Amino acid sequence: MPLDKDSISDISSYLFDEFLKNSEKYKIVSYFRRSPGGSLLMFKIMHNYFLNEDLHVEELIRKVPISIASRLSLFTLIDTAVKKNFLIKEGSTGDKRMKSIIPSESFIKEYKDWLHNYISGITR
Repeated sequence: MPLDKDSISDISSYLFDEFLKNSEKYKIVSYFRRSPGGSLLMFKIMHNYFLNEDLHVEELIRKVPISIASRLSLFTLIDTAVKKNFLIKEGSTGDKRMKSIIPSESFIKEYKDWLHNYISGITR
């Protein structure tokens, strides 16, 4: 569906305003959205969580291209998110050295609310 100039302008304005407004409202989501690498981590974590699929830290980091974020940046982002209780690291059932990453209940709740509002705003 092609978009006209007014539609593109309106959507662009919404996206700009949404980012600024919701940075205050959704603190956990904003933590991940502050960088492209963080955004990709958030989307992949939630994707796997809602499919009920395990996601290991190493696997998650490999999913983000090095041209977007360095391994060190991603590890730091994940470790800080764990310390802030946004994410939970769990030992794998088979290999305790492998750590699975899952979102905290507060992150899940906030993400669902943010996503609902994000989609509602675009489809108005």
